[in-house]
Amino acid sequence: MKREHRPRVLVLDADLVPCLTISRSLSRRGCTVDAASHTLRPLSRYSNAVNTIFQYPDPMAAPEAFVDWLLEHVRTTDYDLVIPVTERTLVVLSERRERLSHINIAMPEAASLEVALDKAQTLELADRVGVPRPLGVTLTSIDDLGELKKVLKFPVVLKPARSIGSAAGGASQLQVSYAFDVSELQAGCAHALQFGPVLLQEFFWGIGVGVELIARQGKIGYAFQHRRLHEVPLTGGGSSLRVSEPVTPRLLEASERLIAALNWSGVAMVEFKLDPRTQDFCLMEINGRFWGSLPLAVAAGADFPSMLLDLELDDELKPCKPYRNNIYCRLLSRDLAWYEAVLRGGTDGRIASIPSRWDVVKGLGLFLNPGHRFDVQGIRDPLPGIADVSRLCKGYVQRLLTLANEMRFFSRQRRAWKNGEVSRAISQAGSMLFLCYGNINRSALADVMVRAYAEDSGISVISAGFHRESGRPADPVMVEVAAQHGIDMKAIRSCCVTEQQLRDSDIIFVMEKAHYDRLRGVDASIAEKVYLLGAHRNHAGWPVEIADPYGQSRASYQACYERIAEAVDHIKAVIAESASD
Repeated sequence: MKREHRPRVLVLDADLVPCLTISRSLSRRGCTVDAASHTLRPLSRYSNAVNTIFQYPDPMAAPEAFVDWLLEHVRTTDYDLVIPVTERTLVVLSERRERLSHINIAMPEAASLEVALDKAQTLELADRVGVPRPLGVTLTSIDDLGELKKVLKFPVVLKPARSIGSAAGGASQLQVSYAFDVSELQAGCAHALQFGPVLLQEFFWGIGVGVELIARQGKIGYAFQHRRLHEVPLTGGGSSLRVSEPVTPRLLEASERLIAALNWSGVAMVEFKLDPRTQDFCLMEINGRFWGSLPLAVAAGADFPSMLLDLELDDELKPCKPYRNNIYCRLLSRDLAWYEAVLRGGTDGRIASIPSRWDVVKGLGLFLNPGHRFDVQGIRDPLPGIADVSRLCKGYVQRLLTLANEMRFFSRQRRAWKNGEVSRAISQAGSMLFLCYGNINRSALADVMVRAYAEDSGISVISAGFHRESGRPADPVMVEVAAQHGIDMKAIRSCCVTEQQLRDSDIIFVMEKAHYDRLRGVDASIAEKVYLLGAHRNHAGWPVEIADPYGQSRASYQACYERIAEAVDHIKAVIAESASD
């Protein structure tokens, strides 16, 4: 259909790469493209495909203000189409459809989108239409975990039911985690349930494969497939390098069943895990919006933004040429993180195949492949790529400066313990404060281990955290670990630190440099009596900071216990020596 005017489109989430890809595609189609983001300098602002850039309130922090902004903006600027790119904006707009009914927004029907957004409903749909999926259950209360612990097979994947969760009145982007034993499962569920229901699934080993598509009233008009080559983190996450490949018939058939059952209209990506050894596959999720690897699809010839424009403005899916296979696309910033992770090592081999040196060489060799492309960098639109590289360089420079600052700080802290400064401060102290973030693991443990001993010598001991909620019991995993060593933590409750406590304490022990920096921001004079608990001389070569074990493996809790126990033994020795004097 020939249009009488040049379409004007507003693309949201301009700080993310898919917005840049959409803007470039629609600009080539002859559209006037505006882009908007909640950030001040989004990546798309540098693109020659974008006519004007706008800034709106953060939709996760202030959803109503964001919607008000959009209503006012479209009142003064006439758009043929508004495209929300991520769930940050899509969810907010979908929940307020009545207020926005006069705006043409590219989003699926509410009922269909709800199923795609809720992983539990997605898996129920898979069962109804006969699509394989990992075995699992939805947990809504920690009390329901009791019997499940006996039947679940480890490792267990903990998935928030929704990617966007809410707690304490705010929204958060949630992540997938793993549990390898009962204690890790308990801790992980306790954390995840703060933001809503959590899906517990068996772990299915395989390669990440995505079937991207566009559909009209439940019928797929075009499909594309990519295979993940690099993922960040290595245990599974967003892809940084992928390749286009022919659509696997079984995966396309499964996608057709799901899309038909949803009566889906719009773009989507159906994500699978495919075991190359057996060709078995499982559904992971349905992304009911544009996906992170969109640049690969467009580079290969599957121009989904252009197809979506036809669907939304003309209510038709026009024929599109077949895409090219063996096109590679790389998100440079994330792929550098992949190489860093591989070179550093330490990846849990229980849930991920650790890349070899040959894998590294092959990945680098693809830079010379004629089918290699970048997500951001492009000759026809160079400025976003230059800005991306500039940000990368600035990020690495900042990391180096931060590292140098940390090394100087850690060195000073070690000297303070070694030259007797900390021992003198302990011997002269009448009050001692142990401080960490939540006050349910590290500082709570140190408090319990030291308090009775110190108070016999006239030193008052308390512990606290920066977490705003007081009265929380100690982490159940740490309670178990401590009990194995004869330490009872059942009675201790968390406390949110106050400025008065900071001023009244003669010596303060923190676990991380970030805690020290936070106190220094409150009052520089307070920082003069703050020391890193883990900077004492230790025999195991542990790092200076004592990491938070919360939600980590049981081994992490045990290591944390040992770190604190050794430091506490030193403190007790100083107290004993002072008492004898």
